[in-house]
Amino acid sequence: MIIVKSQLNKKERESLEFTLQEYSDIYGDFYITKDNLRLFLKENPDVLFDCLKKGDKIAFGESTGFAVVFGYSDNANRKYLKLLTKSDESSDKLIKVIQQNVSNDLYAKIKKNNPIRKVLERNNFRFVGDRGKEILLKWNKFNNKR
Repeated sequence: MIIVKSQLNKKERESLEFTLQEYSDIYGDFYITKDNLRLFLKENPDVLFDCLKKGDKIAFGESTGFAVVFGYSDNANRKYLKLLTKSDESSDKLIKVIQQNVSNDLYAKIKKNNPIRKVLERNNFRFVGDRGKEILLKWNKFNNKR
């Protein structure tokens, strides 16, 4: 079962912090940008938990990994989806659950060679722009109702 939450209790936080270390971020896409600095969430789990306390969302489940939507906590116009999983199947499940639990468009900025791109595109994320080594994809909530 996949859970979507903003607030985590102490037990969930400890469990997620431990599980976070089990997943590898080969492409370096599981980060947020604060004050023009990239903060990688595996090395800075407190940043992740602070964002969740302020209203961002996380989806997680046993053996699925993580899907986090950033942007709620700072009232940003764009809400960014960040994924950290071990398989395309897990990514697909997490994306679908997130899409059902958000009321706005979602963006994903990933490395061009990240295979998660195909999973995002299967879930109606469309190419928006080229960012050098990265691409920007967008899912439109109202044009893609399931």
